[in-house]
Amino acid sequence: MNCLTVQNRQWLDMSLSDHSAPGSNVAFGFQFERALYWLAQSGSGALVGIETDDDVALRKADNTVVLEQDKHSILEDAKPFGDRSKDLWNTLAIWIDALEDREVPSDKTKFWMVTNKVLSECIAKKISRAKTSDEIAACIKELEVAAKNPPDSLATKMDRVLRANSRQFLATLIANCELADGDVPAGGSNLKKETIALFPIPGWCSAQGDSIFNELLGWLHTSASTLWKENKPAWISRDHFVNQFQATIDNRKRRINRERAEHLIPVPDEKVGKEKARPFVKQLYLVSDDDTLADTAIREFIRCNIEKSRLSVEGNITDDDWLAFESALLSRWKKIWARMLRMKNDKPHKDVGFEIFSETTENYREKLAGSDTEQVYLTSGTYHRLADLIRVGWHPNYVELMGKESSGND
Repeated sequence: MNCLTVQNRQWLDMSLSDHSAPGSNVAFGFQFERALYWLAQSGSGALVGIETDDDVALRKADNTVVLEQDKHSILEDAKPFGDRSKDLWNTLAIWIDALEDREVPSDKTKFWMVTNKVLSECIAKKISRAKTSDEIAACIKELEVAAKNPPDSLATKMDRVLRANSRQFLATLIANCELADGDVPAGGSNLKKETIALFPIPGWCSAQGDSIFNELLGWLHTSASTLWKENKPAWISRDHFVNQFQATIDNRKRRINRERAEHLIPVPDEKVGKEKARPFVKQLYLVSDDDTLADTAIREFIRCNIEKSRLSVEGNITDDDWLAFESALLSRWKKIWARMLRMKNDKPHKDVGFEIFSETTENYREKLAGSDTEQVYLTSGTYHRLADLIRVGWHPNYVELMGKESSGND
């Protein structure tokens, strides 16, 4: 909103909004789909309105305006914007009033007639194609023919549209009018596909276009409803839309980056048995005789390796992220190691080692790629992997006892 000029802000309170009113539930949903479509393609500073200046309206930061009349029908024989329809004549009358009353700039406003139905050749289609003065004049002639012997329900609107002193505004309207019907992605699944194509969706979640669309459409409904409940017009900022889109993507990224719960990664007993000779298990037996503890550690080690592989592929966790994760764990272990050796030097080495192990691995969850982790096994399993490489240890004399040089206790 703060990107708009004073003139932009003044437009929001103009009387053009008096011409639009809520339609049926189906048509109303159609308007939200159209509004989302405009939000997806508009630039920074733009506002999209629902039931404001028109069924759907767009006001750009450069003062360009789009007014859109939407006619949705589920009837097979419906002919929106027909030559002698209320849709056409009411729409033209509203827009001519807007131009004549200077509610919108005549040189910067585009007018859209939109329907989900496929239209046969009609005046509305000819108006959409008219660009030259001769084509515009021909459309006015056809409107005059269509207005002969008008029904009582349309007489006033037809007279308003064809009023002699408003011809220049009618000509301006025709020159700047577009029609989108069922032959183009005006609504439904086709409009949804085109709107999704406008979203800058990262490749890693490209398959989630439908759910992203539905989530943003729900946000749009909620935003408009909130404004209406506060007796405010439903103008939606394109910049707020971008923020919501990014939040939607970030939420999916967090879900992918989040490690799975333990029960979702079953570890068979036979797989546990194959790992019992590993160095990290031997390290555990230097400080504890508890087979259950060793069994739990092996399962943590296996689950950690499985999730590390999955997160690297699916979660876009880089090698640098894992190196930073391990570096933080090493730094923490060194502090615990030094503190325990200093404070517990009067206790048996095996007991000191068990305290180092417990303090280091129990109920601690290190951040990964800047985000909190939820499962302890990802942290403890990484410690077991570091112990397997003899980069960390539990027993005060683990280096000598394991018979290897320590690369982590410089």
